[in-house]
Amino acid sequence: MSRTPIPTLDQIPEYASWVEVAKTYSKCQRLLTARLGKLGLSVARYETLLAIARDEGLSQRDIGERLLSAKSNVTGLLQRLEAAGAIRRETDEHDARGHRVFLTAIGRNLLRKGVGAQASVVELMMRDIKRGEAKTIGRLMRTVGESLDAALDTRAATT
Repeated sequence: MSRTPIPTLDQIPEYASWVEVAKTYSKCQRLLTARLGKLGLSVARYETLLAIARDEGLSQRDIGERLLSAKSNVTGLLQRLEAAGAIRRETDEHDARGHRVFLTAIGRNLLRKGVGAQASVVELMMRDIKRGEAKTIGRLMRTVGESLDAALDTRAATT
């Protein structure tokens, strides 16, 4: 009986590029987490503030869909942001069971600082890359993302 060699990941030419993307993403997340943490924000809370700021008056369900988070996670995030005075919830005038979510002055200030923290991370990441190279990276990542979206859509349709 003959043995069939099974290629290792290191033998896949694209693997080294995948490792670099994964390592860079991890470093970016760690740096952003640290910088937002100095402001008393987690990445999840910051992303929630961003979603609300982009379209104030969202329902909790809408926020969950934009964040791709479970309802219980969104509930907890909103409770913590409300306790911190960063958001306020108002009863939905069309559905008394629901609430619309708005930023407060505290929330706007936190968001402004969070955007500054994120911008500093982006600037740091891109400082040694030419604008055209950055656009190429963006285009390539969109292509990769589309391939992953298609694979996820196919998987969801078959499960």
